[in-house]
Amino acid sequence: MADAETGTEPDAPRTEESRSVLVGSFRRAYADTESRLLKSYVVVSLFLGGLLALLLLLALPVWVLNTAGGSELATFSRAFLIVGGVLLLVALVAPVVSAGRRHARGTGNTRADVSLALSGYVFVLSLYVSLLISAPPDQREAPPALVAPIVEFLYSLPATYAVAPPLVAAALVLVVHHFAE
Repeated sequence: MADAETGTEPDAPRTEESRSVLVGSFRRAYADTESRLLKSYVVVSLFLGGLLALLLLLALPVWVLNTAGGSELATFSRAFLIVGGVLLLVALVAPVVSAGRRHARGTGNTRADVSLALSGYVFVLSLYVSLLISAPPDQREAPPALVAPIVEFLYSLPATYAVAPPLVAAALVLVVHHFAE
């Protein structure tokens, strides 16, 4: 007879599962994959996600104080900081969650894990490209000779173009999630 609270047999051993989809997915994606690339992305996304969340938490009070007493546009910009930050975090952890859920269903494989990890790394690179495009002119440094033409081209783009690389990379993550086998 099944236990009324948990839905399991009374004598069945209980496994320690996280109640959080996010924590469980990170744990499962790291433990169940054979792909070293996905394992490395799990660590990188965990670190960068924590850093991004911390920066958003620290930026929010400053942004609120700088826009306090302003127009409706200032209020909208505060909301955009939160929404934009959450969207960045979602796109950053989406490959890990996708891989973790695939492994939980028993449909995970190395090829899909590698594809998801590569799409995640492309997203991280797109964030860096976005930072290069939006860098203020007084903060720009001379790039190494090997990548100078690329960096100079990115510096020459208008700052409003900085949103394009993360949007394209997030769309790539979504496509890879959908088509990964």
